[in-house]
This record gives sequence, structure tokens and C-alpha cells, in this order.
Amino acid sequence: MAVIFNVAGQLPKIKRPKKKIGASKSRVKVVEVSARRWFQKSYGNTYHKVKVYVNDELIGTSPITYGYGEQYLQTASKILIDKGYFPRALKNAGSLYTFLKNRKIKFIYNVTDVKREKDLKNF
Repeated sequence: MAVIFNVAGQLPKIKRPKKKIGASKSRVKVVEVSARRWFQKSYGNTYHKVKVYVNDELIGTSPITYGYGEQYLQTASKILIDKGYFPRALKNAGSLYTFLKNRKIKFIYNVTDVKREKDLKNF
């Protein structure tokens, strides 16, 4: 391998492209939320667990969390904020669905009710 020196005997400077910090997070095209819910009959509580995907890449999974109805969407919002996706804007937005719709980001979400706590833990 030959090394080329300039006239002054120094190695030439290599121009490297500058990396854009957070560039991958700014190109969000699809957000998918997959959740499981379990109703604890003995005490009447509902728990859920959430997985959040951005551009088909898993970015986070929540622990088992108390919350009924569509509370799993709030848990998904928290995961997105904690991972650095839309940190300021999403915090004040209210609904995750409306926030993503206004930005023309495809939003897919589904929830499955499971009968056993074991099924929730294994999700």
C-alpha cells in the first residue's frame, strides 16, 4: 500500500461527512404498538404490557403496568419519549393517535386480552 504525501511532506487531510445526530429518529415513518391486557378477577384490576416498534424495529417493552381501557397507548407514549422520539412535542400533545396523524406518520396499534397472568408475563 502506497502512502501519498503532499509537497510539505504531510499526509493530506481526509474530508469526512458530518454525522447528523438523531437523524434516524427524525425519519419516523411507521409507529406500531402491540399490547396485551389481563384482568385480575380477584381484585378487579387490569394490567397491560406494551411493545413499541418504530420503522419495524423494536425500541422498547414496558414492564407489567396497571391500567385499563386504552391506557396502553399512554405507556407507549412514555416509551417513545424515554427513547428520544418526539420528546417535547409528544409530552404536550395529549393523544398519541392524533399526534402521529397530524405528522402523517402511519400508526398501527392492537391489543389482545389474555386470560392468564402467565400469558401477560410471557409477552
